[in-house]
Amino acid sequence: MKRRWIIGTVVLFSSLILICGCGKDEKPPKPTVQDLINQGWTKFDAGKYAGASADFNAAIGMSVDTNEAYLGLGWAELRQSHGGLAENAFAAYLLKVTDTNDDAKAGLAFAYHAQQKFQNAIDTANIVLLSVPNWKFSHDSRIDSLDLALILAQSYYGIGDYSQSLVVYQRYFDHNFNPDINTDAGREELADKIESKYTG
Repeated sequence: MKRRWIIGTVVLFSSLILICGCGKDEKPPKPTVQDLINQGWTKFDAGKYAGASADFNAAIGMSVDTNEAYLGLGWAELRQSHGGLAENAFAAYLLKVTDTNDDAKAGLAFAYHAQQKFQNAIDTANIVLLSVPNWKFSHDSRIDSLDLALILAQSYYGIGDYSQSLVVYQRYFDHNFNPDINTDAGREELADKIESKYTG
């Protein structure tokens, strides 16, 4: 009886060791470049922008030819107010692709504006608005052509082209708004109207 109990115990422990040993040898599969990109966009959509940046950077580290990772990285960095990093990512993306991508160009316009590169922001935003007047960001439809128009109006104001700033504001936001931009008071009124669109 005692002998059977000892044999049974030995068999049981041997089985446990075998099972545990097999489990240690199994490692989860490494994520592919596309897995990382998908994870990045999932985190982006959830508002986890730092995590999204990490996934997009990891994808780029595995393959510099993965264009979409640069696009995602640009937007993730933009959401973290890293204008320079966003600009670099969008520029890298646009250098690699042959087809036009309005999400990348729009992102680049926002990145320029964030760094007060107003003329670059104007040129790039105008390209998108002329190409796709009703542009919407494919990963967040709340970001659209009106946001581009707003940075366009503010960028014109930033370079001192108050008349063009007013034209943009009237076209996209309020065609009845008509301050005298030849006066300090009129220009201040325009600046307040533009600012109100950010806060309102």
